[in-house]
Amino acid sequence: MPKDHKKPNIYLLSEVNVADAPADADKSLPRKFSGVANSGKPFNHYGEMVVVDLTDIQYKSNVPALLLHDRAQRAGFGTLSVTNNQLLIDGTLLDNQFGREVAEESDAGFPWQMSAHINANSIHELGQNETATVNGQTVTGPMVILKNCSVSEISFTPTGVDNETSAVALGDDGSAQTTNSQPNTQKDTTMTPEEIAALQKLAADQAEEIKTLKEEKAELEKEKAEAEAEAKAAAIDAQLSQAGFTKTEDGKAWNGVGTATVNMLLSASPEDAKAMIGDLRAPNTQDNVPEYLLGEQHKPSNGQERQLSSNPMLANAEARAAEAKNYI
Repeated sequence: MPKDHKKPNIYLLSEVNVADAPADADKSLPRKFSGVANSGKPFNHYGEMVVVDLTDIQYKSNVPALLLHDRAQRAGFGTLSVTNNQLLIDGTLLDNQFGREVAEESDAGFPWQMSAHINANSIHELGQNETATVNGQTVTGPMVILKNCSVSEISFTPTGVDNETSAVALGDDGSAQTTNSQPNTQKDTTMTPEEIAALQKLAADQAEEIKTLKEEKAELEKEKAEAEAEAKAAAIDAQLSQAGFTKTEDGKAWNGVGTATVNMLLSASPEDAKAMIGDLRAPNTQDNVPEYLLGEQHKPSNGQERQLSSNPMLANAEARAAEAKNYI
């Protein structure tokens, strides 16, 4: 079934022929131009058959005529109208650099063409062999119908697409001048249904290949993240072990280091984790005890066994106190 979709702005190109001004023309008068901005018939647009529905097309009373769709290159302006299911334009070339460029190069034989900037608010897609009536004619799918369109501007351009369109420059009396009109020699680029199907298959194959590559990339990134996490955990384990901490019997935790602390170490940068481990104190370790005090553990000199304090400093003091009575 046909489907309606939103469509971004596109450019529809058409042929334009600009003729010489009459030899006796008053050079001070502006050059006029007129022609068919869009024929209302289907045309090939980058491999896709397209037709503009002119029924509800909208445009301003005066439409800019640019050079190569460049807003800074204003060549003229014109009035659009829909007549006989065609979009027509009548306009005037400006007496400036760009208007003169269009006229002078046309006079020299350059076959200017016209491009209409169409804003399609929605599209209507016809499936294979589906039909619809557009601009008084029956069109057959596959076909894209541009609907609810508006025209932003028209431009003079070296290339064109819509073979059924044309434009000519007018003389001072308003009559068409066709001295240098060039016949349309553009090749028919309409694609057959088989060619369109082949392109669609190629696009689908490429989309599937892109999807596979994205999935492979995501898997590689996941493996890389897991490897980095394992390496970081191993580094934290090595630093905790070096600091005097030991693993629990099941090997899943650390004695004296809570799970929250371990998670904090894993989430910190390597430098911060190392500094934090340096601030931790392993169980059953002595802090700031001079080695010489730990080494001078005195036993009672009277030979009696006595249980000393587990604190090396207290044990040393108790031993010395016990022997003090032997001194004079």
